[in-house]
Amino acid sequence: QRDCHNYIKLLLQLNSTHLYTCGTCAFSPACAYINVQHFSLERDASGKVILEDGKGRCPFDPEYRSTAVMVDGELYAGTVSNFQGNEPTISRSQESRIVLKTENSLNWLQAFVGSAYLRESLPAGNPEGDDDKVYFFFSETGKEFDYFENTIVSRIARVCKGDQGGERVLQRRWTTFLKAQLLCSHPEDGFPFNVLQDIFVLTPGELHWRETLFYGVFTSQW
Repeated sequence: QRDCHNYIKLLLQLNSTHLYTCGTCAFSPACAYINVQHFSLERDASGKVILEDGKGRCPFDPEYRSTAVMVDGELYAGTVSNFQGNEPTISRSQESRIVLKTENSLNWLQAFVGSAYLRESLPAGNPEGDDDKVYFFFSETGKEFDYFENTIVSRIARVCKGDQGGERVLQRRWTTFLKAQLLCSHPEDGFPFNVLQDIFVLTPGELHWRETLFYGVFTSQW
């Protein structure tokens, strides 16, 4: 019964006038807009609260971890997209562009920890012509290890803001999705701390994004 309450899992600034929020809503996730001037939920002409489907933006179960970041009116979210909690996904929604998401895999992206946005296209006129990036931090089962028990591996993944998806089998799929392993171990004996618990992003400012530091808190599964 406790899990059937509405647990707020997402609260982000959408623009100067509204916040965007999503909750579990008794295992039926929904999202709404909050007017920051009156701090009230936006309603339609009939007075009914404007709700959006929260699937793919917010988990069904309050126990599941998720993360999200709002970039120029578009929501980049890492969460589980089904009731069973076995379809973790990283997706982009909102605004006018098509929805993009990662391939469904039971072995990927099992525990989301955090996310961050870096304007890597700055400064304006950057000769490298790089695209802005969204980074996701998570832990998952490492299929590259063949041990008697599942080995948890911490990862960082990134997608490009300008990603438009691909063609044919890559329709509505990320074409810029990349991920790499995060390693943390004891300096003396190499004992691994392989489970990422939290992250903090320290950046001196948008124009100095190259000096951004990501701090992580790790524990061991053993």
